Amino acid sequence: MGDRPDDVAKSDAPRGRARGGIAPTGKGARSFVETGLPVLAIGVVVLLLPLFLPTFVSSLVTKMMIFALFGMSLNLIWGYTGIPSFGHAAFFGLGGYGAGVLVLRVDITNFWLGLLFALLLTAAVAAILGFPAFRVFGVGASDNPIYFLLTTIAFGELLARAAIALRPITGGSTGLAGIPHPDLGFGITVTAGRYYYLVFVIFVVCLFIIYRIVNSHYGYALRGIHDNERRMQALGYNTWLYKYTSWIIAAVFGGVAGVMFAYFGGIMVPNNLSMITSDIAFLVVILGSTTTFFGPIVGSVAFVGVEYLASLYLPERWPLILGSLFVVTIMFIPQGLGVMILKLWRRLLYGAA
Repeated sequence: MGDRPDDVAKSDAPRGRARGGIAPTGKGARSFVETGLPVLAIGVVVLLLPLFLPTFVSSLVTKMMIFALFGMSLNLIWGYTGIPSFGHAAFFGLGGYGAGVLVLRVDITNFWLGLLFALLLTAAVAAILGFPAFRVFGVGASDNPIYFLLTTIAFGELLARAAIALRPITGGSTGLAGIPHPDLGFGITVTAGRYYYLVFVIFVVCLFIIYRIVNSHYGYALRGIHDNERRMQALGYNTWLYKYTSWIIAAVFGGVAGVMFAYFGGIMVPNNLSMITSDIAFLVVILGSTTTFFGPIVGSVAFVGVEYLASLYLPERWPLILGSLFVVTIMFIPQGLGVMILKLWRRLLYGAA
């Protein structure tokens, strides 16, 4: 997983006309065929799914989009910047709790105000926690990250305990239950059936923003820090500031996923802030790949699909299945499913080089 994101398998790309495939007619056309066309096709399929499939399938796809966004927010700091975090669920939970508390305790039901409050809350907490966290990180993504990991675990568990202690506000250990369907204002209340489309729109917007971030000058600087932080410092980059801001940006997108999850399930519990939920984000990224932009989306589809099948046939064995997924992925597909799919797609287009 040491390759930079989106730089995987470039050696597989043909330089001329490949045998058994099509010839790339130009950089723009090739880019569209490789990425734009499948993304457009998948987007249309996802958009039309509720019209043809049962409600429970729409619910599964909604959950896939939420966890895909959660995984992509973690991959922003892990895959692109080289900062692994075991406390990323803290921001996921803060977003969900922030929106839920505003609705149930303050009686502000407008969805957009709740989303804005949750994002400001996660950004502020990330900014505060980032100072002590990065003081123990060391120099470079490979120098003693264990201390940073332990610090992020502590942050998540601390917030989870705070959620239990602040029972009048958060509902304590039983959770913050009864979060209603989103009110979009102007008398528009999103029902369970229409919530799918709200999540779809927000997911696409966040996906586009993340894509623009990682393909900007700022994003390439993050990749440089991931590969060799000391060299970036020698070039005059303030690497601490880049890492710190990427931490806050990732927290904001994690908070968006948390808000979507709160309205999706109607409840937030302290475990949504702890390492148990951070493990889900880690598994989603590992399954999908840290080295491809769409990797966490693939990982989320695989994770939610396996979770659903386990709930049908072996619900009591889910922790064992979850651990086995970690082991199997690391042993047999260390680069992730995203890289595998990307190579197969390029081979289908251009043939075997």
